[in-house]
Amino acid sequence: MLRYFLVLAVTDGSLLIASFVLGLLASGEHQQPRSTLRDVHFLIALLTTMVTLAVHSIVYTYFLATMKWAKEVVHVYQLPEWINDQAKKNKRKAFRFVFWSITAVAVAAWLGAAAHTRAGLGWPLWHLGAAALALAFNFGAFAVEYAVILSHARLLLEVKARADKLRVERYGPEGAAVAGEVRP
Repeated sequence: MLRYFLVLAVTDGSLLIASFVLGLLASGEHQQPRSTLRDVHFLIALLTTMVTLAVHSIVYTYFLATMKWAKEVVHVYQLPEWINDQAKKNKRKAFRFVFWSITAVAVAAWLGAAAHTRAGLGWPLWHLGAAALALAFNFGAFAVEYAVILSHARLLLEVKARADKLRVERYGPEGAAVAGEVRP
């Protein structure tokens, strides 16, 4: 998951920066029906919003699935309960950043839609502030999510090592190989 997350985070981070820079450039254009930079910014921002939602949803799904796997292995092999507690703690820590990252981008998109369709009330300025906040928060969230994924991966490796050791003790080397196979 670490390599995949890095690729996803760099892709999403690049889109977030591109969208922000295009928005700054587009704000220099006068409000016209056919504004090319505004249209390009709109499309890139829409893509960025969807990719951000996907990246953070994948992270949350990873924690949800691996937490359930760890819980099952702890139950079957009667491993210490602290493993489940740590898996839950990792998921909770990641969820805060997943939720607020998605929320920040959604608010920036909503304000961008308001700035694009309504005149007055300073919508572009509100959109700029929300976009800057979403950009900064997402980069911070990527760092935290990476650290939590790394910690979680270490936990999962320990769970697997303990389960493999118990399997060898119970079934012997040959039986452990057969017991550890995944059957269709």
